[in-house]
Amino acid sequence: MKKIVLLFVFTLAFVSCSKNDSDDDVVVSDYYGKWIQFAEAPYINDPSSTQFSYQFNKDNTFTKTRNYDNTITTLSGTFEIVTNENATVFVLTYPEQNFLISSCTGGLKESFTLDKKGHLNDNAGMCDRYGKYKKAK
Repeated sequence: MKKIVLLFVFTLAFVSCSKNDSDDDVVVSDYYGKWIQFAEAPYINDPSSTQFSYQFNKDNTFTKTRNYDNTITTLSGTFEIVTNENATVFVLTYPEQNFLISSCTGGLKESFTLDKKGHLNDNAGMCDRYGKYKKAK
């Protein structure tokens, strides 16, 4: 009987103390609205690391705004959200070429992946583009 009680106590302690990693995840289900670029180390003091924002609209259009050196530039286009069991990816399409499109291939598309902290990460990071965005409140 003592063994059963001890087994029960150890099982209860183990289950109670285990960490649930999903509690650390931030769930962003309302993708629409404004997303602003923010900087993390080592880019915190670099003004070019906080110059962009995106406005995602419910009609699947978006506006990209760049505010840098007292000049505001806007681009717009359409977007789709692709979700599977591994990731949520925003795919943005522009109607014409512009040097502000963040793409490793130089095309008309940008893409961002939603991470577990609820931030959008620019997928052009693999070719030295920096972009991390959080939903504006």
